[in-house]
Amino acid sequence: MKEKIVLKGLKKSYADFSVALSFNVYEGEFLSLLGPSGSGKTTTLHLIAGFVTPDSGSIIKDGADITNFPPEKRNIGIVFQDYALFPYLNVFSNIAFGLKVKGRTNAEIRDLVENIARTLEIEKLLRKSPDKLSGGEKQRVALARAMIVKPDVLLMDEPLASLDAKIRERLREDLKSFHKKFGITIIYVTHDQTEAMYLSERIVLLNQGRVEQIGNAIDIYYHPQTEFVRDFVGKINHVKLKGRDVFVRPEDIGISKMKGDIKGRIKEIFYLGGVSEVRVETESDAITVVKLTKEIIDLKEGEEVYLNFGEERKENFK
Repeated sequence: MKEKIVLKGLKKSYADFSVALSFNVYEGEFLSLLGPSGSGKTTTLHLIAGFVTPDSGSIIKDGADITNFPPEKRNIGIVFQDYALFPYLNVFSNIAFGLKVKGRTNAEIRDLVENIARTLEIEKLLRKSPDKLSGGEKQRVALARAMIVKPDVLLMDEPLASLDAKIRERLREDLKSFHKKFGITIIYVTHDQTEAMYLSERIVLLNQGRVEQIGNAIDIYYHPQTEFVRDFVGKINHVKLKGRDVFVRPEDIGISKMKGDIKGRIKEIFYLGGVSEVRVETESDAITVVKLTKEIIDLKEGEEVYLNFGEERKENFK
């Protein structure tokens, strides 16, 4: 696969924080930068965009060193968390802004804006002002504005973070379809693990300005390489089993009233739609979280149960 972006020994230091990064992004890839607040995600994005100058290291795009290029010379688009739409311009003018800067004719601008508006299904919004748009509509307008100038790479800085859960879920699907349709290289910043795993072909997991692990969703979730990755991505149970420490995901634990590996008592049951979460207090006073995808109406809080741990997954988390 062809490398689109390569970060080589990239370093940037502030008074109380620093990043030190090396990784690559393949052409046409959807790659997410995942990590908690303060892990260096947005700083990394700003280094790639050219908004921040590194102290050392290099940024390579399509084989050329762009480390010292100004943002406007990198042909890299960006969608910000708040979308940064111009409030005094209508949707048409917001989308057309980059084309005007590039000196395109009015006829070219009209054709290009109308075409991308049809593609993103926002043609009915072109005469509206940004303050009349929903969160999902603003995101599509921001995407159109970034895409219309045909960037080599599109950067997205937590664009779904401020939306409610239902809209966020629908727009994740839209982004997935958008990427498949256009095939553009996307570098996406998020602190949401589900979002990163749903959208990404690969995930770069950051912690305190360093790369903890790079891999696809299965690698990150079931084959964590560090304690941070193991504890950050999804829920994990730490139990004593036959004299040794075992780490196991909630969905890999079974519950039985008859027999099992560990005895416990149901402390709480949470019904979450298609999945139910059961919290069991074991004899060692630890709380084990179990996720079940089938009916559990016969289980009750306060009831004694046994937990069963399958061999397939728990071996990954020794």
